This record gives sequence, C-alpha cells and structure tokens, in this order.
Amino acid sequence: MFFFKIYMQTYKSINKLMMAAAALIVALLGTGCSSDHFTIEGVIADGGTQNVRVVYPTDDGFECEWVTMQEGRFTFTGASEELVPVWVCNQQKKLIAAVLVKNGDDVTIEGSLTAPYSTKVRGTDVNEEWSDFIVSHSDDFSNENHAATDAAIEEFIETNPGNVVSTLLLMYNYSDLTDKKKIDALLAKIEIDARPESVMRGFYAMQSMRADISEKERMATMTLWSDRDSMENVRPYGNTLSIYYFWNPDDRMRYNDFHAIKDFDKELDSKRLQIVDVNLDSDTLRWKSILRNDSASWRRYWAVGGVVNNYVRNLNLSSTPYYILSDSTGNILYHGDNFAAARKLIENKLGKKQ
Repeated sequence: MFFFKIYMQTYKSINKLMMAAAALIVALLGTGCSSDHFTIEGVIADGGTQNVRVVYPTDDGFECEWVTMQEGRFTFTGASEELVPVWVCNQQKKLIAAVLVKNGDDVTIEGSLTAPYSTKVRGTDVNEEWSDFIVSHSDDFSNENHAATDAAIEEFIETNPGNVVSTLLLMYNYSDLTDKKKIDALLAKIEIDARPESVMRGFYAMQSMRADISEKERMATMTLWSDRDSMENVRPYGNTLSIYYFWNPDDRMRYNDFHAIKDFDKELDSKRLQIVDVNLDSDTLRWKSILRNDSASWRRYWAVGGVVNNYVRNLNLSSTPYYILSDSTGNILYHGDNFAAARKLIENKLGKKQ
C-alpha cells in the first residue's frame, strides 16, 4: 500500500509536469504563429459597408491593400519585422487612423468617420498613448487650431524625450515640417532610442514631400517622383496655364480620361499649357506597368505614398479623377472632376487651334 501511494504521487507529479510542458509548447507555438504578422481590427460606428485602404512603408516603397469593411467592422493582417506606421483610410481616401505596429502586434481601432480625432486605438502602449493624446486635443485638431496642437506636441516632446510617441506626434501630427531648423531642433530633443530607424525612414520621405500651401486657392510647387525615376519640383510658374490630372488605376473611366487629355493636347498643340499627370496609387509597380502601356508627350508623376502624401492631403481632393487648372502665378481657375469644364476654360484662355 505504501509503495502504491508513492507510485500514485509520482504519477500525478509527472502528469502535472507533462501538462505544464504541453501548455508551454502550445503557448510557444501560438507566439510563433503570431510573430510573423500584425493584425489591425476596426470597429467604426458609422462605417457601414465599404472598402478600406491600408497603406504602410516597406523596403521597396509602400504596401497598399484594400480591405472590405462590413457593418463598420474590418480586419487587416500585414507583415513587418520592424516598427512601421500604418495609415487606414476610408473609400473616399479620408484618414480613419494611423497606428505603429510590427509583427506580433494586435491593435483595435474604435471610432467614427465623422469624428476622426476621437478615434481610440488599443492593443499596445505606444498606440494607446498616441491616440489618447490626439483624443485629448480633438477639438483643437478638428478646428485646425495649429498653434494649440503644435504647442501641446512641443510640450510633450520636452517632457517625454525617451518616448517614441514624441517622434510620432512630430512626424505625423505637427502642422508644419517645412521649417527645417525648427524641426531639427525638436528632433534633437528626442533621444536616439525613441527614434527607430524604421520609423525615421518614413519621416524623411514624408518631409521631402511636404508642401507649403497656405492658401487653398493657390497651387504651390510640388515635389513628385517622375517617370524618369527621380524627384522633381513641379511648378505652375513659367506656363500660362497648368492642368493637374490626379488619378488612380482603380478609376472606372481611367482609360477614357487619359485619352481625352491626350487627344486634347494633340488638338490644342500649345506650349503654353503644362499637363501634370499625378498618380495617387501607392503601388509603384502597377504605376510603371501602366506607363509602359500608355505613352504620353508630357511628364508623368507619382505622389510618393499615394493618398497619405502631404501635397495631396493639403489639396483636399474629394475623389479621383480630379482636375485642377491654375494660371502662371498658381491661382486656381478650376477644380473638380469634370474635364470638359476644365477644357472649356483652357480653350477660352488659349484659344482653339485653327
């Protein structure tokens, strides 16, 4: 009997150890399965059913995917071994939320399309602190009270130099990054460890794209990636008129729109008109494939980052295709989705070729 008790106790101990080992293996397997991707879940009260666009930087440029949101809910799974900012936009290319994630992260976005600055992000400490800051200053952000939001960001940086949220707020929520000396001084206050290289790459790319458009009725110089594989400054100056054609490969009538402009350019045959063709897709490979099939006599450009490009965001384009016509000083003469209306203005200004 004594030996039987010892046997049973030993059996129970071994069994417990085996069960603990099995639980550990399951946990490790679970960790392994989730470590090769990140997940973003959205719960948007008034989102309804529509396509949601998710954009984030990669070593080759930007990854861009459409995700279906049904009854205000969607789930996106991506992959990045490094921390990367991810932008989630609705079907009209309006920003829903921005998050910072890497493989293994699971975050949830909860909010409303009508109150983007009240959107809450949960799942990681960084995202929670970032979104909490924006929510706490939502009135100032919504009313474009840049003096107040910039001051709050500067104060946060001053008191949180070792926090990566300081970098995120400066990069993506500060109103103006064109004053290089000021921005460099603010960056210098942030500790190096709070400025991950993977995050900073996105910052420097975005910094080069910032536009100083203080007047919404004036076109400013834009720095865009050209079909010559180089960054170029596109200016309205030096041309009597400039027609800007903003488009996306998913536009239903893209082929017809492009050829309408091409035929008009051939018919008008005027060197006083500058045609600026700007692709807003985040996929550069798709853009280059289209260029190979659709040749044009004018320079063709890509807005780096697509819908999150700051030049594009400052223009507040409601949809694509979208046309903006400006004069030689940058004054906007027309903006909208009707090429025929823009064409009529051009003909009135330059006259038809006889």
